[in-house]
Amino acid sequence: MFKKITIWCTGMLITLVSIPILATCFDIYGDWDNFIWFSLGLLLGLIYVTISLKRLKRQPEYKKDQHISPQMLKHYQDAGMSDDEIDFFRQTMQQAEAQIKVLATNMQALPKLRAIDLNHDTTKVSQSLFRAIVKDPKRLHNAGDFLYRHLPSINELTSKYIEINHHEVKTADTYLVLDKSAAAIDALSQQIQQDYADFVAEDVDDLDTEVSVAQQQITPDHKEED
Repeated sequence: MFKKITIWCTGMLITLVSIPILATCFDIYGDWDNFIWFSLGLLLGLIYVTISLKRLKRQPEYKKDQHISPQMLKHYQDAGMSDDEIDFFRQTMQQAEAQIKVLATNMQALPKLRAIDLNHDTTKVSQSLFRAIVKDPKRLHNAGDFLYRHLPSINELTSKYIEINHHEVKTADTYLVLDKSAAAIDALSQQIQQDYADFVAEDVDDLDTEVSVAQQQITPDHKEED
């Protein structure tokens, strides 16, 4: 709501500022009715408001007062997060959750996308990475590429792929674009796999270390038995 009010106020400011600027640029201020300049300024303001509202509509809205369970609140507090950090984290993850739901739907929409999802477990890996981030919220910055680049990009590509694939008439250029899009979606799916591997690499290393220590403790016993 605050963002919408800000957009409308900015639109009004653009309208008021653009009227004298337009008149000065054309150097005919006073030769034309002021209504013309007001109309042009209002048009610029409305164009700004329309474009800004469309962009805002694409982003999942975060509800700050959304209920948080005592267990999750304690989890975040135990991680040493402040109230502002918790709000930012929950906002980010709420948007990511919405994007992953879109991804899951898109990847099942067409046979080609289902094949990519099957080959790379794109949806499952994204869901697993989401849970891993929630488990370790202080490492949110380590998942920046996934959250802000790869996930939005693959959603945009899959949505466009589905849209173009549903065109009733397809030309050679259409099929070429579809092939390129599928290759890009496949590459992004592999990148998301790498994002997950990078994020959990520390846990894997810790487990490997624990296994090595355990093996060292077990080996002498076996030697004594021999």
